[in-house]
Amino acid sequence: MWNQLDSGRKVTQRLHWAEIDEQRASLADTMYANSGRRLYVIGDIDGRFRPRSNPYDLYAFGHPQPDDPLANKLQGVWAQPVRGFAGFGWQVDVDGQLAPLEDAVTFTQTYATAEFDFALPGLLAHRVDCVPLDAPVLLTRLTLQNVGSETRSLPLTFWAAFDLQDAWFTQLAERRNDGQALQAAENYLSACANVLPEQWAALALSAWKPGVTRLVDETRGEMDFPLVLRAGEEVTLTLALAVVSEGGIPQALTVAQDALRQADALMAEKVQAYSSIWANGPRLISPDERLNRAFRLAQANLEMLEAQTRDMGRYFYAGLEMFPFWFSNDGAYSTAGMVAAGFAESAKNHTALGMRYQGEGGSILHQISPSGKPAFAGNAQETPLWVIAVWDVYRWTGDRGFLSQMYPAVLKGIFDYTLGVIDPDGDGYPSGAGMVEAEGMGEEKLDSAAYTWAALKAAAQIAVLLGDEASQLRAQGYIEKIEASFDADWWDESSGAYAMSLDQNNQRYQVPHWAVIVPLEVGLATPDHAAATFVTLRATYLNQWGLKHTAGEDERVWTLPTATLSRAAFRYGEPDLGYAMLRHIASTLEQGSIGVFHELIPEGACFLQLWSGATLLRGVIEDLIGVEVRADQPEMQVHPHLPQGWASARLENLRVGSQTWNVEVRVDKSYTLEKVNFGS
Repeated sequence: MWNQLDSGRKVTQRLHWAEIDEQRASLADTMYANSGRRLYVIGDIDGRFRPRSNPYDLYAFGHPQPDDPLANKLQGVWAQPVRGFAGFGWQVDVDGQLAPLEDAVTFTQTYATAEFDFALPGLLAHRVDCVPLDAPVLLTRLTLQNVGSETRSLPLTFWAAFDLQDAWFTQLAERRNDGQALQAAENYLSACANVLPEQWAALALSAWKPGVTRLVDETRGEMDFPLVLRAGEEVTLTLALAVVSEGGIPQALTVAQDALRQADALMAEKVQAYSSIWANGPRLISPDERLNRAFRLAQANLEMLEAQTRDMGRYFYAGLEMFPFWFSNDGAYSTAGMVAAGFAESAKNHTALGMRYQGEGGSILHQISPSGKPAFAGNAQETPLWVIAVWDVYRWTGDRGFLSQMYPAVLKGIFDYTLGVIDPDGDGYPSGAGMVEAEGMGEEKLDSAAYTWAALKAAAQIAVLLGDEASQLRAQGYIEKIEASFDADWWDESSGAYAMSLDQNNQRYQVPHWAVIVPLEVGLATPDHAAATFVTLRATYLNQWGLKHTAGEDERVWTLPTATLSRAAFRYGEPDLGYAMLRHIASTLEQGSIGVFHELIPEGACFLQLWSGATLLRGVIEDLIGVEVRADQPEMQVHPHLPQGWASARLENLRVGSQTWNVEVRVDKSYTLEKVNFGS
């Protein structure tokens, strides 16, 4: 082999999108993603596809779990709910030595494409991968240039490793797939699954006819291209890798042929989609250039996670590499960011899936596979968070039809299930697992109780809008009941914070994890108890990256808890703390995969996480700038919370409902509104 790969080797990562062009050196095994709505690729920035496993198991146990069917299989080419390829690549014969193109010197993330530059003696190689927006196919192009002074024979080989796998928590047949049958045709390699071979297939098709197409073993095939390049000459080869779960090899071949026929147009469409996000999305103009940049990148991250399947329609993956599924929690926290970034219709459908899959008792599921199969029932906080998400969609879009459609599920979820089925003692605090579980907790959880109160406030406002006075009064009764008893029940003076759980006798149990902030996040805490909580957090729960997951046990910092603390701080008069937490979320961009928000701060767990970028968008717009978003109101209300040192800030091109606004806020809390357009 030409190169001995060094795990400590570094690659220059470059982020190139619109006006942003920056770079840094990172380890060669840093992951990247290139994605469309129907297919995505996960690989490494040096061009390889190293085996990837559940990062949570790796952290907890140091190795994949033996019963994990996807251990060492998260990388490659996925068209959810199936995978088609474990990897692919090229190798070139340079003067009798095989040089695999898997040690890129530069990786460039443009969001529309993932690009790799390789340097060989007398040769330059440039690989461009592009997943079109709306087809289950990857276009990969290799340009090889002879930069020497003589004509050279350069035999080139493309290889594809097939490994057809079902997604987590679902399978297409009665049993999981256990292998595939490969075929080498004149200009393509293909594989059909052992289960459902007439439906599930993967195929690699070349635009050029190879000299030889062959199978190497039961998983790998190759195509040889006998190239001769004159001095200074370059050549470009394009292949399409298709993955389908309907129609089998004939459908995969059709998809690949169509993609090759329209390759330039499909790639241009993808570039234009990301250019449109830059041109038409909201812009933050503030003294903090790093935050301004993060605000723009968050919008591109949401496009990367927008998904569509036959069974689910348009929605958002919760994260890659681990969570390419619909999650109710993730969607609820991310709704405002989704709509603010221009994905209103996808956000509506994402939220509507909660109603579509609502349980008979009224519960909202936790997780749904892209195949449309429920994966996990919801925890106690799940349904209240979904009700809040419904209200968020309406606040941002003003879509009364959507609100009316969701309303029966809202009532069923909050009254029949949350305050009925899982609140047997009728105290307004649902029982059952919440966002975070730990040993020594009681049945009723703090986060579930606080989110129930917030959901009741949302339900009451929906009821008023829809003229349902009886439900409004019912919700208001519960709101007043919870407010009257909450602090007496939950405040734990000895710990200087709200207790994390109660048993059925209202005995408090304190476990120091991040959800202690939720009463402040939603605005249920009293001012004096909020102030005391901030003192406790600063002493016990905070580190250099933000809010710890569980103080004293799991010191890692996650973007979501840090975002909830940011919202709480802005709400209770701590704007500098709120701003600091937003900057911590933005700091995930400085580590690991370039241009993407990770799940942990500074990096870790999923390397591309939905709620990380989405909550930053929401935090800047609704908390820092202080926009009170109500699309059904003729005038926007603004309550700015600028941190120390800022004289002013400006938010441009903010679309709320059918209106687009520019908002300028100042340190004296004054603001100026400019309506950019009228009507839709």
